[in-house]
Amino acid sequence: MKLRTRLTLASAAVTSISTLLIGGFAVNSSHNSGIALLDKSLNQVAISVRGNTTAALSEALYSVQQSDLALTLVYYTVQRQPSVLNESKLTVVPNPSSSEMKRSLKRPMTHVGIENFRFRTISLSDGEYLVVAASLHDIDKRYRADLLRLLFFILGCLVAAGIATWVLVRRDMKRIEILIATAGDISRGETDVHIPPTHGNSEIDQLADSLNKMVVALRRTAEIEEQAAVKMQDFLGDASHELRTPLTVVKGYVELLAGQVMVDPEKRSRAFQRVGSEIVRMETLISDLLFLAEFGDVPNQEFSKVDISEIVLSHLADFSTLNESRQIEAEVEEAVMIDGSAPHLSRLISNIFGNISRHTPTDAPVRVTLKKSTGRVAVLIEDGGPGLPDGAYASGMQGFQRFDKSRSREHGGSGLGMSIIVAIAREHSAQADLQRSDLGGLGVHLTFGDLPA
Repeated sequence: MKLRTRLTLASAAVTSISTLLIGGFAVNSSHNSGIALLDKSLNQVAISVRGNTTAALSEALYSVQQSDLALTLVYYTVQRQPSVLNESKLTVVPNPSSSEMKRSLKRPMTHVGIENFRFRTISLSDGEYLVVAASLHDIDKRYRADLLRLLFFILGCLVAAGIATWVLVRRDMKRIEILIATAGDISRGETDVHIPPTHGNSEIDQLADSLNKMVVALRRTAEIEEQAAVKMQDFLGDASHELRTPLTVVKGYVELLAGQVMVDPEKRSRAFQRVGSEIVRMETLISDLLFLAEFGDVPNQEFSKVDISEIVLSHLADFSTLNESRQIEAEVEEAVMIDGSAPHLSRLISNIFGNISRHTPTDAPVRVTLKKSTGRVAVLIEDGGPGLPDGAYASGMQGFQRFDKSRSREHGGSGLGMSIIVAIAREHSAQADLQRSDLGGLGVHLTFGDLPA
């Protein structure tokens, strides 16, 4: 059963029950008022006779004739022979049973028979009785008429309540139908759906607004997933290509070494060195891939206070030792603490220096700056190498992207250095930017915020 039908039936049921209770109380009150008026007249006749045994008949007759209501007065002898002293609208002679006559000595009673009437018995001396009665025909007729009017009134209220409910919920029901259709589209995987905006404050309007926000969020998530899928596809293509190249080289040299073509010891030695370098290259690539995969499996780990100054200075010392021909400038504040992962931060700085070693001339200058100011730490590592294409500085660091795919093959890198730098920076909520250095090459700028207290 649809919600609109249930709401209409519920409204009609509540309306009918309420009308029945209120109308029934009013009709019964009117009927009881008529009975009470009859009882008052019957009791007045009984009071007029009380204590007056000598003139009981005359007093009762006088009281009946003075009443505003049509009362019947009947005298019963000891042998239960009735004599009608005053006639009224009753078409039958009131002849209640002995038990009814005894019970009606104290209060009026209703006799149900061919014709319903209300009566009161008055006891006289020597077993004689007077019965004063009044017909209930008019009261019962009015009671039935009131009940019939109440029935028609309830039916009218039912119709009115049904129409009113139908009209009042029509707007919300149309909104619900739209929401149902939209939810069905979403369940089928469609994200290009739109819910018309509303300006009301009903629960349906709030639901529509919430569903609209959910649709926007789903659309944004689908776009992000689509972009991530494209980037992952590019990444997998690059990774497979980078793995295939050293494998091809290794396979070729192994075939040559296994045959009789390469017999010269010097050539065989160079071949073995070439195979070894390609194996090292594959190990580096696989290590970087595994490192990036760990970020997907464990995106959040426990951070601790890390001395970023010590990490930068340590890697700078190693870099200086291995690159004696370079001119190196350093301006590093000491004992600067940030929240983070020491191994990952060490890997980040190591990758930056590793990129400089692989992609710049051996005599290219290097400058390292680490400064702390107003809750932030800025690390800038610059080189005097050839730098990047102009478009790279505008696009910035993007995961799984290499600005010059050939450079990794030429210099023995895995080609995933930028991806690792981006991943670690995101893990630490750091801002990673690329800029052209005034030394002539590339500058990697890292900004860390929310320093520990």
